[in-house]
Amino acid sequence: MAEFAQLELLQSRLPSKPYCADDLASGLMIRPLATATRKKYIQANPPWLRSWLIFDVDRPGAALAWDDAHLPEPFWTSQNPENGHAHLAYGLDAPVLLGHHDRQRPMRYLAAVETAMRAKLEADPGYSGLITKNPMHKAWRTFWHPVGGLYCLDDLSEWLDLPKFINKKDRPELVGIGRNVDTFDHIRHIAYRCVRGWKAQNGRGVFVYYMNHLHDLAQQYTHNEHPTPLDIRECYHIAKSVARWTWAKFDIEASDKRFSERQARRGSKGGQKASAAYEDKRANARLMRASGMSQKAIAEELGVTDRSVRNWLKESGK
Repeated sequence: MAEFAQLELLQSRLPSKPYCADDLASGLMIRPLATATRKKYIQANPPWLRSWLIFDVDRPGAALAWDDAHLPEPFWTSQNPENGHAHLAYGLDAPVLLGHHDRQRPMRYLAAVETAMRAKLEADPGYSGLITKNPMHKAWRTFWHPVGGLYCLDDLSEWLDLPKFINKKDRPELVGIGRNVDTFDHIRHIAYRCVRGWKAQNGRGVFVYYMNHLHDLAQQYTHNEHPTPLDIRECYHIAKSVARWTWAKFDIEASDKRFSERQARRGSKGGQKASAAYEDKRANARLMRASGMSQKAIAEELGVTDRSVRNWLKESGK
């Protein structure tokens, strides 16, 4: 793929109104694409989609960090000519949706791949991935992959020791895409519990209030839990996806039935355990009585009432 074609692909995947800046210290701006592409820093991924995995490597010679880490070559590398630090961007041949119920598995797979690659590159874990050095800007020394540089997740995983980064019982890494996974999990479980109450209001605009409520909770959660919080627009798309799915598809009756069945199973198991415990005490009471202990002494020893001991002994004919 020639450099012109690579630039064309990059521009086709950029948000229509990305965040951008010439000086990060002065804050980010949202500008039309034609304006944003002339800035030193630009948002490469839309808030609900990952087309690029971008890593911030803050050390001299960072442009070749992929080679040192035994990883494939990035789609592009934008290096600061003054200190050698660089952003390395890997292109995904099939972009991954974030925070969608129907696309959970690819999102979690992508989070694990990103975490493993960050570890191998020794990239900055505090880098959010929102803004990158604009590879089209002359301020940076940009290197393009010589023949393309798009990868599927399976391609990337072959370069990684991925299993240790996938543990369904633990929370994901609270950086990068792991923040999206973590926030999505937190918000969807709240939504399962509260959607019934919101739907019961049955008034005009209730769904919008419900979605805004989840959006507020997502922002609060990411600011409390993540070293670098998600952007407000990322929180919005997570809340919007969760709100739409739970409002339209979450089966309250089926959920109630599953809950009742779980409670019944737990009650049955609890009753079985209680019955087994009392049977042990009954047997001990009979043995103690046979050894000559009084009913009162047996009751005190077993922590039960005199009446219970009397009934157990009566059942055994003692």
